[in-house]
Amino acid sequence: MKIDIVGSACTWVKPLSTSFIINDEILFDCPQGSFKTLMNDYKLDKIKYIIITHFHSDHFMDLHLVFDYLFRNFPQSRFTVIAPKGCFERLCSLFRLIEVAYLEEYLKERVCFIDSENGKKIKLGNYNFKCFKMVHGSLDAYGFIIDDGVKVGFTGDTSMCNNVHKILKKSKACFIDTANFEIDKKHLSVSEVMNLKQEYPDCKLHMVHICTPSAKEITKLGETYPKQAEIIEIE
Repeated sequence: MKIDIVGSACTWVKPLSTSFIINDEILFDCPQGSFKTLMNDYKLDKIKYIIITHFHSDHFMDLHLVFDYLFRNFPQSRFTVIAPKGCFERLCSLFRLIEVAYLEEYLKERVCFIDSENGKKIKLGNYNFKCFKMVHGSLDAYGFIIDDGVKVGFTGDTSMCNNVHKILKKSKACFIDTANFEIDKKHLSVSEVMNLKQEYPDCKLHMVHICTPSAKEITKLGETYPKQAEIIEIE
């Protein structure tokens, strides 16, 4: 599996927020400010599937720009979106708010929405997806295992929960939320991820959703994390 790191940071730092393109075909989260990079540095016409982990702006907000670009430039394109329930309605509300309501008809005609649910298995093309309900405050947020012959986990934003362990136990590698320096109920901390690294030595952990304090702590510990525009191959 090829993972293009569109961004690996959180909202409050200069680099782009966390987003991936997987095997050139799957766009995983679409944060605010990411569209210019996606348009200029990647071949968006290859995208078939889009995953939105939850509806915070740093995971969702540039999706209307991606759709506008694709609908205009690739009239035969069709997409499947896996997202928490209500994604279509949220997008239509956003379209009306920012005066691009014409996109709603394209959305109805050319996008299939699949609701994320805990434990749900989805087969699309050459991929098997499994959804995991995560704990990110009170939000309806999901992590995933994506299997193209190799199982790779993506926690999305989460604090420690049983599904973090389930994803790591079943995955060869995992892109894991490491936003915090201290433990809280919204994100994993560096110390928690380091403990998970010891607990699951067969799963390579790639720390993402990085903020300034967590970046400093990761570096202090002699660890590394993926950077924007990096490509990671998992075999």
